[in-house]
Amino acid sequence: MGGVRRFALTKASAVDIPFHDYLEAKFALDGRSLNREVENEFARMLPGESPLVCLDLGTGTGASVLRLLGLSPETDLHITAVDRDRTLLGIAREGTAAFLRDRGFDVSAVPAGILSKKKGREVAVDFVCGDLRLFEPNQTFGSIDAIIAHAVMDLLPLTTMAERIARWLRPKGIFYSTVNYDGETVLFPIYTDEALENRILGIYDASMEERRVWDDNSGGARSGRRLHRVLGETGFEMIAYGSSDWNITPQRRTYRDGDAVCLTALLGMIRDEAARSGEFSEDMLDRWHRERSERLAAGELGLIVHQIDLLAEKV
Repeated sequence: MGGVRRFALTKASAVDIPFHDYLEAKFALDGRSLNREVENEFARMLPGESPLVCLDLGTGTGASVLRLLGLSPETDLHITAVDRDRTLLGIAREGTAAFLRDRGFDVSAVPAGILSKKKGREVAVDFVCGDLRLFEPNQTFGSIDAIIAHAVMDLLPLTTMAERIARWLRPKGIFYSTVNYDGETVLFPIYTDEALENRILGIYDASMEERRVWDDNSGGARSGRRLHRVLGETGFEMIAYGSSDWNITPQRRTYRDGDAVCLTALLGMIRDEAARSGEFSEDMLDRWHRERSERLAAGELGLIVHQIDLLAEKV
């Protein structure tokens, strides 16, 4: 992601938008941005036998869990949802329980998460608070049917994670990775000082390229295309992939869903990374941020972010 987890790393942003509010605001944006052909193939490939065992990496407020519940076949379902932020997992747990109740499930709290039942069907979701560097699933290695990673692979060492995912999945298990940032953020209309904005956006991308995790390079600003290569090198067959670009643009000066909140947060992220670089004066960045924020308030500012969804099968 792109933007989701990058915001988590820059909580000192000058824009005071709580991280969980940002995640909630971008739920609809992510939903309409997902590549439908890749999503449809993922739904088609979900096994029909019970129980369907799934793992969600970097759960956040539970967006992928809700989408999986909407896509999964009418089988028993066991989801393990992992995130290092306990507050976000609490929101995910409440939202998942509400989602299931709305669909007629009898929902009970259990130590690991929630257990729900409806007409003989059982859906269990375990919420695990932990760092992915140390996480290992409770299931036997090679027994998970599907693993999901939404807007998180740009923060992780791709080869290390691909090898672990391959170990966790059963033969012919599937890995569905969505909204992988892939190197382009564009603002509209063109800024008066186009060269300045290009430098600012270049710094934004460079900050992701320079990030290291677990003593290794993260997926970074080209995580989509890099993940495509790495999966092929670690025992996966690529099934489907395609663009899942964010299109945060106004229509008749009105933003859809929570887009204005997302755009406000993204301007703050971009400004913060530019400020940390030391390459711009404070006055220069303040002027850029103020003018772009004024465009946003007037319903004139647009932003398009290039991202890639991938679906791969363990060979």
